[in-house]
Amino acid sequence: MKTKSITRREMLKLIGVGAAGLVASAIGGCAPKTPPPPTETPVPTVTPAPTPTQGVAKVTVGKTAATIEEGQAMMGTYQEWHPTSPITLTAWFPTGPETDPWLKAANAVMDRFEKKYPEIKVNREPQPADLDAKVSAALTSGEGPDLIPDSDREAQYPRDKVVRPISEEVLPLSWIKEHKFYEVRPLTDGLLYALHGGIYGPILFVNKALLAEKGYKPADTPKKWEDFAKFCQELTKTEGGQPSQVGYGFNGYARYMWDDMIYQQKGHVYNQTKSFLDSPESQNAWQMIVDFYDKYKINDRNFLAFDVGFGTGKAAYAPIWTWFINPMEANYPDIDWTTVTYPTFTGEPPYGRVDYDTASLWLVTTFAKGDREKAAWEVLKFLSHDYQWIVERYHLNGLALFMEPHPDYAKLFTGVMDKPNPTQADRKLQALAVMSQQAEGGMVFPGEVAAPFDSMWQKLEEAILVNNTPIKDACAQYTKDFDTMLSQTRFWITPEA
Repeated sequence: MKTKSITRREMLKLIGVGAAGLVASAIGGCAPKTPPPPTETPVPTVTPAPTPTQGVAKVTVGKTAATIEEGQAMMGTYQEWHPTSPITLTAWFPTGPETDPWLKAANAVMDRFEKKYPEIKVNREPQPADLDAKVSAALTSGEGPDLIPDSDREAQYPRDKVVRPISEEVLPLSWIKEHKFYEVRPLTDGLLYALHGGIYGPILFVNKALLAEKGYKPADTPKKWEDFAKFCQELTKTEGGQPSQVGYGFNGYARYMWDDMIYQQKGHVYNQTKSFLDSPESQNAWQMIVDFYDKYKINDRNFLAFDVGFGTGKAAYAPIWTWFINPMEANYPDIDWTTVTYPTFTGEPPYGRVDYDTASLWLVTTFAKGDREKAAWEVLKFLSHDYQWIVERYHLNGLALFMEPHPDYAKLFTGVMDKPNPTQADRKLQALAVMSQQAEGGMVFPGEVAAPFDSMWQKLEEAILVNNTPIKDACAQYTKDFDTMLSQTRFWITPEA
């Protein structure tokens, strides 16, 4: 397979002007209310108590806010600490062009923080491309940033002692539970290291124009994998023996689809000590993927990667996570696309795996000491209470809020799926609508998105799809390797995984 996919983080760097449309359409642009005057109370360190895993959140229930101002009022206030002399913090920051809405939102929230805390300046250093190497070097030298983005490492950073736990005095447990945050307690110490507040996952992106050529609408998309594969045969074209258009473009994504397919069969990919790569559910999932190539011929191993194939109009369908709504607007604005529910083996839920992201984005590091640590906690408190930031932080990354308050998604979704000429903002809401429906129907949050997992899955994918290793043999081989990896590191894995 000659395709190479890029990560969600890399794709988000490509987002251009206009990606903020979802924020504008979901929430009014009112300014947050002015908080009460600051106090001089110092912040002691207190150990919070552990709480059990909460399960997959829902995004269409709970307290809602119609505007940023209303949401800000519902977030409440917190006890502030202000230093008596100036402090400069260093934060590793997102990178991108000045017009990037995501970068603009990140800068804007830090500007708001510095306005509220004139004694604290946040030096915004670009996050290094070789992130893990730089973090390792910082741990060795004892010098690094005071604030670091979670970067999908909410469990790895606590395990490596890169970030500090959040105390009761920083964010009270009663406030956390009131706003329905998911508590990230990934270590055996049971301490709180981050708060999740948004959800995203895989859905089907649909090229409406390619379906229309055959007289179909997105609503005609079959719900079962086998029916879907037969349907996509009508949407596949070849020229000179080579595909010029595929019905289902998933190259570079097969291993994630396989992961979802296991959960769809109510199986498991792994638990804390054991992997299930050689289970009947796993083998059945791989067989279906192989059949997409060899039996149904709705894709080709040498065709374009899932994101490029769909973005250039050469794939009728593609399974992509909801983060792709922004790259579609920025890089492929001429494609007439929408989204529909992920197929399953039975046509019924569950649908697969979802992931959460940290609400504040930044975490306080172990490099922040003394008054710098206290100042860094003020940043985290501010970010966790700034409703405008929370909405922008999630919507600009293709996530729906599940913490409370959140936009009234049920109201926003009403009628948007049937609009004949949807705007880009409408399309994004459609995607989040599909995501919310799937979350309601049943999806699994397995916990840590560990890089070694992906590396192992990629090797398994290549063995089966590239090297034609028999599915049963490949699954048995990599089960042993996965079990060894699980035994060597205590990854954060939720019970539902």
